[in-house]
Amino acid sequence: MRRSLFAIMLLSVVLTGCSGLSKMKSGSGKVRYQANPNPVETMDDKVVVKFTGQVPEKYFNKGCAVFLQPVFTWEGGNIPLEPITLKGEKVDGDGTIINYANGGRFTYSDQFDFKPGMETGRVTLTPVGYKASSTNEDARFSDDILRDNKGVEFSPVLISDGVNNTSSWVDIKGNISISPINYNKSQGYVETADIYFLNGTSELDWNFEMNQKFDSYNSLQRLKRVMLEQGLPKQISITGWASPEGEESANVGVSKNRADIATAQLNKVLDEVLTVMARRAKVKPQDVEYYKYQQLKQLVITTRASGEDWVHFVVMVEASDIQDKHAIINVVETQQNLVKREQMIRNMAEVYTELKDDIFPSLRRAQIALYYSEARKTDAELAKLASTKPEKLSFDELMYAAYINYNYDTKLKYYKWATENHSQEWAAWNNAGAVSFYLEDYDEAERYLNVARDLNPHNPDVLNNTGLLYLAKKDYALAKYYFEEAKRQGSNDADANIPILNLKKGNYSEAQKAMKGKPCTYNLAFAQLMNDETGTAIRTLDCCLDQNKDVKYLRAVAYARLGDKTNCLKNLKASIDDDYEYKRKAAVDTEFKEYWDDEEFKLIIKLYND
Repeated sequence: MRRSLFAIMLLSVVLTGCSGLSKMKSGSGKVRYQANPNPVETMDDKVVVKFTGQVPEKYFNKGCAVFLQPVFTWEGGNIPLEPITLKGEKVDGDGTIINYANGGRFTYSDQFDFKPGMETGRVTLTPVGYKASSTNEDARFSDDILRDNKGVEFSPVLISDGVNNTSSWVDIKGNISISPINYNKSQGYVETADIYFLNGTSELDWNFEMNQKFDSYNSLQRLKRVMLEQGLPKQISITGWASPEGEESANVGVSKNRADIATAQLNKVLDEVLTVMARRAKVKPQDVEYYKYQQLKQLVITTRASGEDWVHFVVMVEASDIQDKHAIINVVETQQNLVKREQMIRNMAEVYTELKDDIFPSLRRAQIALYYSEARKTDAELAKLASTKPEKLSFDELMYAAYINYNYDTKLKYYKWATENHSQEWAAWNNAGAVSFYLEDYDEAERYLNVARDLNPHNPDVLNNTGLLYLAKKDYALAKYYFEEAKRQGSNDADANIPILNLKKGNYSEAQKAMKGKPCTYNLAFAQLMNDETGTAIRTLDCCLDQNKDVKYLRAVAYARLGDKTNCLKNLKASIDDDYEYKRKAAVDTEFKEYWDDEEFKLIIKLYND
């Protein structure tokens, strides 16, 4: 009788356990899962999966456990994530206890390396429940529970559909440090006189305010006195320039006319000087003109119409107190199309006003230069020799040729030649490393910068560029060390680069505070967007001087978050016009998930091979 009673009790326990597990399976839809954020997002090139679960009251059987293993699935395969176990109040072993009467809450977090193509991946899980007196602590996968604990699969759960990769869009290029150029274009004894002109004109007006400000007429008279005291120079150069406004062809014509005006003024001065020199030499009156002719034959006079003066524009902006001057210089260095370059600069109204008032008037000029020593090579001559016969240039000439060239591939070519033929010059190695970094060739950048540090280990330019390199390599501890050391050695570039570290680590509020003094920059707008200050981010993007593809794309994202379809698609199309690859990027970007089925959106991202 006792044996029969025991058997009945044992069967009752088994049936109760099975009944409890079946009830949990049938009611598994009552458990609520919430990804945070949804969809999951990347951080520092890792997919971070975070979600919470809410278990209702009177659901979780006291003698049961549930094995949860999220799985990330995308076209490239699947990744089982770290599992967790929930357990009832009477189950021993590791796991989160869920109370039967009151239910409970649990949290989950794991991460894995992000790869391109994962943007459309999904995080799912299929809970596996099992009856147990103790949890299976050796289980690594759901199959282990199904096999060893006779587990029961519950209904599959979708945790996240898609991966938001916006966090990866930080601009890590930052401020590279190009070492100072020691080339002196004014070698020897040089005297100059500048004549200034109204915008778009070549009419000589000595009463014009710029000519009055710089005492241009007396500067020309000073050249006369110098020649009377020192004799005729070996060379005289006359160069006409225009400010970078309006059509390039028109500005070339204006600069030529200005050079012609300056040439006419020089001819008057030369005639006066030679007349005095003839008198001093006691030349007979009938021989004066021949004397002048003979003297002029020995004088080399060159005249150039240089058009828009971008070189001096960069120099003057760099030396100015204009906010966002680095952004202005970046536009000049990266945008080869002169029309687009000028338009980008015009787009920032406040900065453009400062340029019109403080920079442009000084560029509308013609210059007369007297050279009393070796005639220096022109910028055009330096550029030609650097490309064809670099061995004929001194180190300083070659470094200057690289500095004035706006194409980074060409810059690197010159700097590389300098490292090969002037291997003890740290500046060549540093500049080659900085440009290699800018071109995203990090292995080459490391090779150059390692040599630069060996030659000059405490130089702030080298330290700052090394910090940028380690930032790109995601060694944030070393990046911080080099930035701080560069800052201690006096690098302003390093001070501007430190906030990028916080952006990469997700410390958006701290980064935003550090960039308050640098308005109208892409990274500031990025920080504002990630801090949910979407409207402010749009205003910052609007005032960015360089309205490039990344600025336009980020603005499209911001408008998408605001639900402004018109402006979203307008900016998205503009970014795609600049870079066709952005079609592919937008097609899988969860920021535009609400528009994926929209006909206008699909038309914008439609590929040519569809």
